[in-house]
Parts: sequence; C-alpha cells; structure tokens
Amino acid sequence: MVRFLPFLISLVLTVYALFSCIQTPDEDVPHLPKLVWIILIVFVPFAGPIVWLLMSRTQVSRPEAAVRRPASPPASRPMAPDDDPDFLKSLDRYRDPRTTVQPPEPEEKPKDVDPDTEADDGKA
Repeated sequence: MVRFLPFLISLVLTVYALFSCIQTPDEDVPHLPKLVWIILIVFVPFAGPIVWLLMSRTQVSRPEAAVRRPASPPASRPMAPDDDPDFLKSLDRYRDPRTTVQPPEPEEKPKDVDPDTEADDGKA
C-alpha cells in the first residue's frame, strides 16, 4: 500500500491543479498561456502542479489582482422590491378588487340648503 502512496499523491495533486488552472480566467493566468500550464501540469509530475499552485497563489496575493468593490451601493434604485415604488404600483393590476380593502369615500355635504336663503339673515 505504501508503494502506491507517491502515485496517489501525484494524481490528486495533478487533478487539483488541473481543475484550478482550467477554472482560472485567462487574464489571471500567471506568466504563461493557459494551454502551456495545462501541458506542464499533466506531463511533469509533482513539479508541474506544485509550480502552478505556487505561481497562482502569488498572482492572487498581489494587490492589483484584488477585486475592488464600490464603497457603497449605487443610490439609483432601492435595494429591495418592497421599497421600490414603481414595483409596488405595478402590483395594483394584480389585486383582486373583491378582496382589496379600499378606503372609505369622503361624505358629501348636504345640498338641501338654498344658498339664497343662507345669505338672507332676516333683514329686509
């Protein structure tokens, strides 16, 4: 069993480095084209995967390779849909008028009082 251990370590290291190399974006691959790295990883046991892992780690640790995010989210649109007034207005067309509680309509003033008699205060 011990005699297979170097082969298993090499195989696991190669598979890990190969997947890491394949998943790395082209612009983040250090020093060589991605195809050259894949060939080195597959055909140079131990050294190819180890060099790839070391080079890719130093490439990521560089400050210019770090992903920079804006300090605050853009204020152009609300974050959640329930805070967006346009979204809430668009929901009105889906409401069922039978189940929606509508505010009571304002009561109108009685019109049985004649404005001419109201102005006449009894003086002739």
